[in-house]
Amino acid sequence: MAQNNYEIEFLGNGQFEYVQDIHSREMLINAWKAITNTELWDFVKQDIDTFMFSSDPRIDIIGNKMIELGYGGHSGSSFGWTMRTMQFIAKR
Repeated sequence: MAQNNYEIEFLGNGQFEYVQDIHSREMLINAWKAITNTELWDFVKQDIDTFMFSSDPRIDIIGNKMIELGYGGHSGSSFGWTMRTMQFIAKR
């Protein structure tokens, strides 16, 4: 899939200025940093059945990094939503 510069800048800057809800933005920024720091973007890009109930240790690595970076308030649902959003970005 070809990407134009606007799409890359809009989706790929890691700041999520376009997200109005501050709590959602905080979750996305934290996940972006966690995936970047753990170098697991190629993993997140894969077709993954579930983030919430997975036993894959790479998901634990990302989740632990999120906590280390200061966000430990995820429910299963918010973690799943956040990771699906990161997957959407990774695939583009």
